[in-house]
Amino acid sequence: MATSSNVEAERKFDADASTPLPALHKIDGIGKVGDPTSHSLEAIYFDTRHLALAARGITLRRRTGGLDAGWHLKLPLGPGKRTEIHAPLGNAETVPVDIMDRVLAYTRGHAVAAIATLTTDRTTYALYGSNGERVADFVDDHVSAHVVVGEPRELRWREWEVELAAQDGAADMDLHPLDIMTEQLAAAGAKPSERTSKLATALGESWPEAKGAGQEKPGGKSAAVVPVLDYLATQVADLLLQDAHVRLGRDDSVHQMRSIIRRIRSVLHTYRNLFTKDSSGSVETGLKSLAKTLGRYRDTEVLHHRLRNDLEELPGKLVLGPLHDHLDQRMAIRADTAMAAVKNRLNSPRYFRLLDELESFIDAPPLAPKGKKRATKTTAKLVNKAAKRLGERHEAAVGAVVGPQRDTAFHEVRKSAKKLRFAAEAAVGVHGKRAERLADAAHKVQSILGEHQDSVMARAELLKLGSAPDVGNSAFTYGLLHAMERYAADATEQEYLQNGAKARKLRLRK
Repeated sequence: MATSSNVEAERKFDADASTPLPALHKIDGIGKVGDPTSHSLEAIYFDTRHLALAARGITLRRRTGGLDAGWHLKLPLGPGKRTEIHAPLGNAETVPVDIMDRVLAYTRGHAVAAIATLTTDRTTYALYGSNGERVADFVDDHVSAHVVVGEPRELRWREWEVELAAQDGAADMDLHPLDIMTEQLAAAGAKPSERTSKLATALGESWPEAKGAGQEKPGGKSAAVVPVLDYLATQVADLLLQDAHVRLGRDDSVHQMRSIIRRIRSVLHTYRNLFTKDSSGSVETGLKSLAKTLGRYRDTEVLHHRLRNDLEELPGKLVLGPLHDHLDQRMAIRADTAMAAVKNRLNSPRYFRLLDELESFIDAPPLAPKGKKRATKTTAKLVNKAAKRLGERHEAAVGAVVGPQRDTAFHEVRKSAKKLRFAAEAAVGVHGKRAERLADAAHKVQSILGEHQDSVMARAELLKLGSAPDVGNSAFTYGLLHAMERYAADATEQEYLQNGAKARKLRLRK
């Protein structure tokens, strides 16, 4: 079932039943007001019985009537903006799969059902700019609501909305025209509304507290745990969004999801002394297992791309046998198997419990005394400890014997660089640009040695391919590719030795 999306930006106003319409033609930048169009709309809103979607500012409804009948999913995008996804009407009792896939990380296996039905008598006025372009719509709504969640009830109200003209995928749309219209309508007597949505108005006191509401923002005088929790909350929010991208098969989504998991796990480990002993152990274990499941697919993706590129670099006369087809078939089978495991994992109760644990840890952190100490000194000490560990791993790597032992040692350097990077990122709210510079330097090391590790994995695969019983003349080509990858690994080692010192030397001030 096809879906589409756009970004919406709107402002709401309260209006009594007898309030006259404002003089829309007097708004700066409006050259013409279109003739009114009227529609009767009915929207059935869906959520879990715990209102898991509402708690995150997510709206799921099926609307009939008007020009955009169908299923609508609205996801928060930023201040004053939401992404709205549309799907055809379909079955009134069944949420479309493409829509449901986007909210499973929030509903976590709990059923969604109708919680309210809203009927709206809507009159819309198109607002045009001086050049005749449609700038926005002014909407006058008379709403009747029937609520079935909590104590069943009926209520009525009137509200106005000003919404910018739709812009597909315009996450960076300019809100300035909307701000001007809002100011002028308020000056003309319109009352800016505190309502976040029609559903929030309908649910009233049943509306849940927003997830993460009241969370303290980091600063130099805050407790050490504050920047860590703020960073973790941001990463978990990104994880929940990326979950939908993986389910929908978006390019690079598995990689992005695994990267987020690594950030969370790494920060939990680096800052573990801020929390009571072993309190994050089960979460870290669950994250490690999830990252491993995602990693099987991602590693196949990277390996396939790398070996394909290596083959393309060879002159055709040196490619003996149908290596391209053989490689594609081998990697396709491996990728399909790995993706099936990913999807099974993302639909498992085990995964949903992990998400619950993560959010519970952030909402009610099990603090140790160190977590309550001043952030500046405490976070600097822990980040600097991670930098020291990177230096130790570096010394071990440069002193290792050339071969598998040295490859493994450089991989340990890379892992330490990642931990340092994420630890420094979590401390940016306290240490500012110095933490950013340290994170950037660690990221550079991570990227260089990431190429080195990719070469290690490629060489291991090429040895398997070249030693297969039926390989024939293709063994020659696999040998050439192995030599190319050995050369690439040596080059990344040299690049690291020339550019990796900054991450080992930078420190945060206590």
